[in-house]
Amino acid sequence: MQAALRQTWAAVKFWPAASQWKTAALFAAPTALIIAVAGAIGGWLSFSPVNDAQTALLALVILFFVPAFCEEIIFRGILLSWFATFSQRWGNWLSIFLFVLWHPFQALTFGPPWSAIFLQPSFLFATFILGIVLTHIRIVSQSLWPVIVIHWLLVVVWKLLFGGPFY
Repeated sequence: MQAALRQTWAAVKFWPAASQWKTAALFAAPTALIIAVAGAIGGWLSFSPVNDAQTALLALVILFFVPAFCEEIIFRGILLSWFATFSQRWGNWLSIFLFVLWHPFQALTFGPPWSAIFLQPSFLFATFILGIVLTHIRIVSQSLWPVIVIHWLLVVVWKLLFGGPFY
């Protein structure tokens, strides 16, 4: 576990080159489209922008830390690094699987307003796709920053522009 924590810290300290950010964006763009289609089909994504600037600014800050930073430190940082010590391939998939399971766990544990959405198959599919892409980006970039930023941007867009529930 100490090695996983060291690797996670190294991934936090490492800022990727511009070319790695570009590669991450090239993977994130079609992923966002797939997620948008899943959200539209599932009914949890519809254009409904937040009009309150104070709410939007507060959301920008809070959503950076929870879920983006915290979830990525756990799933693409600590767990991915730890599981990879046993098997890189199985570690990747186990980290993705736990990331997906984390969302229904939240719904069943913490409840509304997001519980109904987090239990929908279309949302879990979107989470699965996101987990695969973020894991790939994390491995290729060797940094947590692209996955944190992508996760953050997707959640911000969902919550501030497309009707995602607030806490």
